[in-house]
Amino acid sequence: MTKQNHWSIIQERGSLIGIKTLFAFYRYGGRYIALIILYPVIFYFFITGKTSRNASQNYLKKLHQCGYLAIKPGYMMSFRHFLSMGFSALDKIDVWLGKITFNSINHVNYHLFEPLLTTKQGALILGSHLGNLEVCRALSNDNSEAFFNVLVFTEHAQKFNEFLNTLNEDVKINLIEVKEIGPDLAILLKEKIDQGEYVVIAGDRTSTTVAGRVIYNDFLGEPAPFSQGPFILAGLMQCPVLMMFCLKEQNKYQLIFEQLSTGVQWTRKTRQETLAQLITDYAATLEKYCSLYPLQWFNFFDFWQRDDSARATRIENNKSK
Repeated sequence: MTKQNHWSIIQERGSLIGIKTLFAFYRYGGRYIALIILYPVIFYFFITGKTSRNASQNYLKKLHQCGYLAIKPGYMMSFRHFLSMGFSALDKIDVWLGKITFNSINHVNYHLFEPLLTTKQGALILGSHLGNLEVCRALSNDNSEAFFNVLVFTEHAQKFNEFLNTLNEDVKINLIEVKEIGPDLAILLKEKIDQGEYVVIAGDRTSTTVAGRVIYNDFLGEPAPFSQGPFILAGLMQCPVLMMFCLKEQNKYQLIFEQLSTGVQWTRKTRQETLAQLITDYAATLEKYCSLYPLQWFNFFDFWQRDDSARATRIENNKSK
């Protein structure tokens, strides 16, 4: 993957300005007025965003080829995909204003998480860009025992969350801006987990600083690069590892937990095999929920690009000799 095509370089166009504008309309005109404004704004981004539009088409076609979509996707379905992202922005505002609460969310497999709260057992939670992970803030706000440390990898994400924090400061979320996962960060996160807190990191984005530290795993019928970092953390933390999704169904969110491990243990000999199995389980679970909630996947870049284009070129050249 060339640096110019990396997800962190592809600008999330107008996201911060857009959410502030949307919030202004929401504050003075309510959600209905914000929805009216939302449609032409999303249409503009859809028409002018060729890279994001192509990424949406590519993803939806893979779902169709895998048998998860009965209808062959066209531009209308891609536009609905974009709209889904816009609706999730409104829901972020609802979370911050306290309109989406712990009790207004359906809980799926909550029995996997509740005992951790009861025993004050920390855990690593692997999230993704499927659904609206911001809803976990409702869990934090309503339940005094749940404290989340969320790792963010771009300056944009940090600024975006700082703005949302101005809407509601009574949320137990600690944002940790990360350039790379190193020993100092691992020690800090281990301390958090030992204190009974939860560390949240997305498992579906590659490193912003170093190319090639990935494991390729099948996802929607084609190998995709998954960063090793989050899964190496799982081994270092030696704690329960969960996946968490916040997915919308019939105007209500489903807060879903899946267990990846009760505690990752490996030796020098088994490390790579265990790491690969964790990523395989993560990718399979992510694909399962993409198939159930196809329009809630908010990775608008080519997810299947090789993470090291130079290495990929060398491999192709060697094959042709």
